[in-house]
Amino acid sequence: MDTTLSSVMEVLGKAEVSALDSARFVRNILDAKPSDSKLTDAQFVLKVIEVGLRHIRTKEMSFAEGFKLYYETKKKTLRPDSLRDIRYLGNRLMRSNPQLANRNFSELTVSDCEELINAAFHTPSQFKRSANEISPQAKDPKGEAAHEVSASQFNKARTMLHAIFEFAIRREWCDKNPIKRIERRKVIEKEIQPLKLSETKRLIKNAQRESPKYAVVAALLIYAGIRPREVRRLSWRDIDTEEKTITVRSQCSKTGGVRHVEISPVLNSLLIVNKTENHSPVCPADWQRRWRKIRDNSGFKGHWVQDVLRHTYASYFAKRYSDLPRLQLNMGHRDLSLLRSRYVNMQSISKTDAKEFFD
Repeated sequence: MDTTLSSVMEVLGKAEVSALDSARFVRNILDAKPSDSKLTDAQFVLKVIEVGLRHIRTKEMSFAEGFKLYYETKKKTLRPDSLRDIRYLGNRLMRSNPQLANRNFSELTVSDCEELINAAFHTPSQFKRSANEISPQAKDPKGEAAHEVSASQFNKARTMLHAIFEFAIRREWCDKNPIKRIERRKVIEKEIQPLKLSETKRLIKNAQRESPKYAVVAALLIYAGIRPREVRRLSWRDIDTEEKTITVRSQCSKTGGVRHVEISPVLNSLLIVNKTENHSPVCPADWQRRWRKIRDNSGFKGHWVQDVLRHTYASYFAKRYSDLPRLQLNMGHRDLSLLRSRYVNMQSISKTDAKEFFD
């Protein structure tokens, strides 16, 4: 017996595991051996050890460090505003969950990740405007719009976390992506009422008071339905007042495709007067700050609805021209379904107002 124990201790060497603990480990393994196994006890123990060695993690990475590396790789391929979204969402998750920064990717489970997102976006009062939004979402007395924003942010955070975990898997920081098992939340789209003709005129008037260059940007949002981010990326070379066409290039477009937007008479008159050098940006550097001031001075302080100008343009266009395929091309939609289901709301618009809006 003494000889056997001596041999065991010799095999263990300097390992900080006692002979008794070693025996317990072997016993635990053998307890899991199926009754119909054809392997000997020794063979079964060796097999368990081999499988364990193949799956043991040699790399660990904390979420904070992994997120930093992920962000650095995206700097090479993404636009600045897309990077701002990633930075905003990642920082918000870690601010709302301070323990997240030091947790390893390999230990985060499906329930962990769902709780992380919920903690960051679970109440409307905690929501703050993200980098890609020009204006805060309107909130009705029942809080329905705020709930919509919360669901939208949940989905954005889920999408970003999914990409980060895929990045982590490629670098062997974890074996699986827990986000795949988290369902996207349904965003209930509220009907957006287009602005009245008097309201659009007031916006242009107040923008003109600030400066003609701000009136041009406001007019592109109102009379061409171009998305706020797309407007910020436009340069004067994209605007052809002779052909009456605005080219939204692939690097400017939300969808990544090129589209041509027709220029209405009211918009063309503003563009001709204010056009400058071809390669200069249309949008001034301080546009977002000034745009908030213009909206507030126009009576929209505290209840501006995101995307209302794009909806306004679509509704007035449909009323004026009754040509949805033409509107689809201007809007850059893949088909007509979104226009029919969400964008076109002409109930409060008269044919006279629609004509005056564009002419």
